[in-house]
Amino acid sequence: MSSQWRLLLLALRPDAVSRDAGRSPAARYLPLAGILVGAVGAVAYWLAAQIWPASVAVILSMLATVLLTGGVHERALGALGMLFAVLVKYNALMALSAANLAFPLPEYVALGVIMVAGHAASRALTVSVIATRPQATPRLAGGDLALALIVGFAPAVIMGVPGLAGLAAALLARIAISAYGKHWLKNDESAASAAIDPFDATQQLAEICFYLGALVMRSYT
Repeated sequence: MSSQWRLLLLALRPDAVSRDAGRSPAARYLPLAGILVGAVGAVAYWLAAQIWPASVAVILSMLATVLLTGGVHERALGALGMLFAVLVKYNALMALSAANLAFPLPEYVALGVIMVAGHAASRALTVSVIATRPQATPRLAGGDLALALIVGFAPAVIMGVPGLAGLAAALLARIAISAYGKHWLKNDESAASAAIDPFDATQQLAEICFYLGALVMRSYT
């Protein structure tokens, strides 16, 4: 197995990336891993929607992505936060299951495209957090960060206005999490680390905010 393939597999479990600064080269693959995770969720949704109602298909697609990543991002929010995150994500995805994009797509495919964009963009923003980590060794190269952002944001840009609205909401979430972390770090470094995991929390909250932003600009048949 090639070293680059191993890095891609490692990027599927970014908890290992954030814990081991020496493995930071895997960070460049986080957006690509996000596209893969989103694609798995999209396929699971499409297959389930052929048999069951959209509500069941959405739950099964969420389960597929959690099984693929081990649920590392959800655990970063704590039990209560995870409960609310799942509820918000489920309801946002359910509403988006009836949304249209700027270009025609077969039935049950539009939501899959939105999930791919949400997973990719949120992981690209996670890379931006890793890139600003002062203790990361080796530091993430500027070219790797730029490539990660291009790959991660591309699906959202292709979506058009809903994708750009989702991306704007995800960026606001990333800024808010960064500000929150700095506030706690200024007062108590140990409390900051216990209060929030900036890597997994960024991914999870940015993904949810992406869906909420896209939902604001939705159009229905």
